[in-house]
Amino acid sequence: MAELEYLSEHLNALLVSINDAARRKIAMVIARKIRASQSQRITRQQNPDGSAYIPRKNLRKRKGQIKKKMFMKLKTTRFMKIENIPNGVTIGFDQRVSRLARIHQDGLIDNLKYNGRSFKVRYAQRQLLGFTEAEIEVIENDVLNFIDSK
Repeated sequence: MAELEYLSEHLNALLVSINDAARRKIAMVIARKIRASQSQRITRQQNPDGSAYIPRKNLRKRKGQIKKKMFMKLKTTRFMKIENIPNGVTIGFDQRVSRLARIHQDGLIDNLKYNGRSFKVRYAQRQLLGFTEAEIEVIENDVLNFIDSK
């Protein structure tokens, strides 16, 4: 989250000079680009630092392999939402899947029920949302281009 603080401090002085409507407009344009970038990164099964997601555990020693990649539905615009807030926008997950996303994002423990039994399972940390260096550059460039065009 340190990169978020740096970004807001770095660009805050520039954004103060823009009126509210223009600020909302550029924020939505940037948010759409970032959401698309996050979705592509989830497709590649990578954390924001470029490392691969930790693979799934082999469930109950089944033979064969799970063919589907993780989080394929989670990356769609149906679940990954952009929300306007007073000072900008947020990119996050729909309320229905936010619990699942948070568990994987932070590597938390979850309770599972299987055949009437309850289990506690610790999930590996897989960062679904986070800024890459390229995304920070996109944000900076878009803001600077928008200000230059005004």
